[in-house]
Amino acid sequence: EIVAKVLKSHDVEYVFTLVGGHISPILVGAEKLGIKVVDVRHEVTTVFAADAVSRLSGQIGVAVVTAGPGVTNTVTAVKNAQMAESPVLLLGGAAAGILKNRGALQDIDQLSLFKSVCKSCVTIKSVREIAPMVRKSI
Repeated sequence: EIVAKVLKSHDVEYVFTLVGGHISPILVGAEKLGIKVVDVRHEVTTVFAADAVSRLSGQIGVAVVTAGPGVTNTVTAVKNAQMAESPVLLLGGAAAGILKNRGALQDIDQLSLFKSVCKSCVTIKSVREIAPMVRKSI
Protein backbone atom coordinates (compact mmCIF):
# COMPACT_ATOMS: atom_id res chain seq x y z
CA GLU A 1 0.00 0.00 0.00
CA ILE A 2 3.03 2.33 0.14
CA VAL A 3 2.77 3.38 -3.50
CA ALA A 4 -1.00 3.71 -3.31
CA LYS A 5 -0.77 5.99 -0.26
CA VAL A 6 1.59 8.34 -2.10
CA LEU A 7 -0.65 8.35 -5.17
CA LYS A 8 -3.74 9.03 -3.05
CA SER A 9 -1.96 11.92 -1.31
CA HIS A 10 -1.45 13.47 -4.76
CA ASP A 11 -5.15 13.12 -5.63
CA VAL A 12 -4.64 10.34 -8.17
CA GLU A 13 -8.06 8.94 -9.06
CA TYR A 14 -7.12 6.41 -11.75
CA VAL A 15 -4.33 3.93 -12.34
CA PHE A 16 -4.13 2.32 -15.77
CA THR A 17 -2.58 -1.13 -15.99
CA LEU A 18 -2.20 -4.44 -17.70
CA VAL A 19 -2.13 -6.68 -14.66
CA GLY A 20 1.02 -8.67 -13.96
CA GLY A 21 2.59 -10.41 -11.01
CA HIS A 22 5.38 -7.90 -10.49
CA ILE A 23 2.88 -5.08 -9.87
CA SER A 24 -0.05 -6.76 -8.14
CA PRO A 25 0.69 -5.27 -4.68
CA ILE A 26 0.48 -1.74 -6.11
CA LEU A 27 -2.89 -2.46 -7.71
CA VAL A 28 -4.34 -4.15 -4.61
CA GLY A 29 -3.23 -1.18 -2.50
CA ALA A 30 -4.74 1.28 -4.97
CA GLU A 31 -8.10 -0.48 -4.91
CA LYS A 32 -8.08 -0.56 -1.09
CA LEU A 33 -7.62 3.21 -1.02
CA GLY A 34 -10.34 3.91 -3.56
CA ILE A 35 -8.16 4.58 -6.58
CA LYS A 36 -9.88 3.20 -9.66
CA VAL A 37 -7.76 0.53 -11.36
CA VAL A 38 -8.45 0.32 -15.08
CA ASP A 39 -7.14 -2.84 -16.74
CA VAL A 40 -6.43 -2.53 -20.46
CA ARG A 41 -5.45 -4.98 -23.19
CA HIS A 42 -1.99 -3.62 -24.11
CA GLU A 43 0.64 -1.82 -22.10
CA VAL A 44 0.92 1.13 -24.49
CA THR A 45 -2.73 1.90 -23.74
CA THR A 46 -1.89 2.40 -20.06
CA VAL A 47 0.30 5.37 -20.86
CA PHE A 48 -1.97 6.75 -23.59
CA ALA A 49 -4.83 6.68 -21.03
CA ALA A 50 -2.67 8.24 -18.29
CA ASP A 51 -1.65 10.95 -20.76
CA ALA A 52 -5.31 11.61 -21.60
CA VAL A 53 -6.25 11.89 -17.91
CA SER A 54 -3.36 14.28 -17.40
CA ARG A 55 -4.33 16.51 -20.31
CA LEU A 56 -8.02 16.58 -19.38
CA SER A 57 -7.70 16.96 -15.62
CA GLY A 58 -4.42 18.77 -15.07
CA GLN A 59 -3.48 16.02 -12.59
CA ILE A 60 -0.68 13.51 -13.01
CA GLY A 61 -1.65 10.44 -15.03
CA VAL A 62 -0.42 7.09 -13.72
CA ALA A 63 0.37 3.89 -15.60
CA VAL A 64 1.55 0.69 -13.90
CA VAL A 65 2.95 -2.16 -15.98
CA THR A 66 4.84 -5.37 -15.37
CA ALA A 67 8.54 -5.90 -16.05
CA GLY A 68 10.40 -6.39 -19.31
CA PRO A 69 8.09 -6.27 -22.32
CA GLY A 70 5.42 -4.70 -20.14
CA VAL A 71 7.63 -1.67 -19.71
CA THR A 72 9.18 -1.63 -23.18
CA ASN A 73 5.76 -1.77 -24.84
CA THR A 74 4.99 1.69 -23.42
CA VAL A 75 7.82 3.62 -25.04
CA THR A 76 5.76 5.09 -27.92
CA ALA A 77 3.13 6.49 -25.56
CA VAL A 78 5.80 7.81 -23.17
CA LYS A 79 7.41 9.70 -26.06
CA ASN A 80 3.98 11.04 -27.02
CA ALA A 81 3.40 12.29 -23.45
CA GLN A 82 6.85 13.85 -23.38
CA MET A 83 6.18 15.76 -26.60
CA ALA A 84 2.90 17.02 -25.15
CA GLU A 85 4.60 17.89 -21.84
CA SER A 86 2.01 15.84 -19.97
CA PRO A 87 2.80 14.87 -16.39
CA VAL A 88 2.71 11.07 -16.51
CA LEU A 89 4.13 8.63 -14.00
CA LEU A 90 5.03 5.19 -15.34
CA LEU A 91 5.67 2.55 -12.69
CA GLY A 92 7.20 -0.63 -14.05
CA GLY A 93 7.86 -3.91 -12.38
CA ALA A 94 11.28 -5.52 -12.33
CA ALA A 95 12.91 -8.82 -11.52
CA ALA A 96 14.02 -9.23 -7.92
CA GLY A 97 17.39 -7.62 -7.23
CA ILE A 98 19.02 -10.92 -6.36
CA LEU A 99 18.04 -12.25 -9.80
CA LYS A 100 19.28 -9.27 -11.83
CA ASN A 101 21.58 -10.19 -14.72
CA ARG A 102 21.06 -13.91 -14.09
CA GLY A 103 18.50 -14.66 -16.77
CA ALA A 104 15.43 -14.01 -14.64
CA LEU A 105 12.06 -13.76 -16.35
CA GLN A 106 11.65 -10.36 -18.01
CA ASP A 107 15.00 -9.05 -16.69
CA ILE A 108 16.19 -6.45 -19.19
CA ASP A 109 17.78 -3.00 -18.96
CA GLN A 110 14.50 -1.07 -19.01
CA LEU A 111 15.85 2.29 -17.88
CA SER A 112 18.23 2.79 -20.80
CA LEU A 113 15.26 2.85 -23.19
CA PHE A 114 13.59 5.71 -21.33
CA LYS A 115 16.41 8.02 -20.27
CA SER A 116 16.09 10.18 -23.39
CA VAL A 117 12.31 10.60 -23.10
CA CYS A 118 11.76 10.94 -19.35
CA LYS A 119 12.50 13.63 -16.84
CA SER A 120 13.58 10.98 -14.36
CA CYS A 121 14.24 7.23 -14.47
CA VAL A 122 14.98 5.42 -11.24
CA THR A 123 15.23 1.94 -9.82
CA ILE A 124 13.99 1.45 -6.29
CA LYS A 125 16.20 -1.03 -4.47
CA SER A 126 14.71 -1.13 -0.98
CA VAL A 127 11.31 -0.78 0.65
CA ARG A 128 12.34 2.37 2.52
CA GLU A 129 13.03 4.10 -0.82
CA ILE A 130 9.53 3.54 -2.21
CA ALA A 131 7.58 6.48 -0.77
CA PRO A 132 10.34 9.10 -1.15
CA MET A 133 11.15 8.07 -4.71
CA VAL A 134 7.51 8.00 -5.83
CA ARG A 135 6.97 11.43 -4.21
CA LYS A 136 10.08 12.79 -5.90
CA SER A 137 8.97 11.37 -9.25
CA ILE A 138 5.58 13.04 -8.95
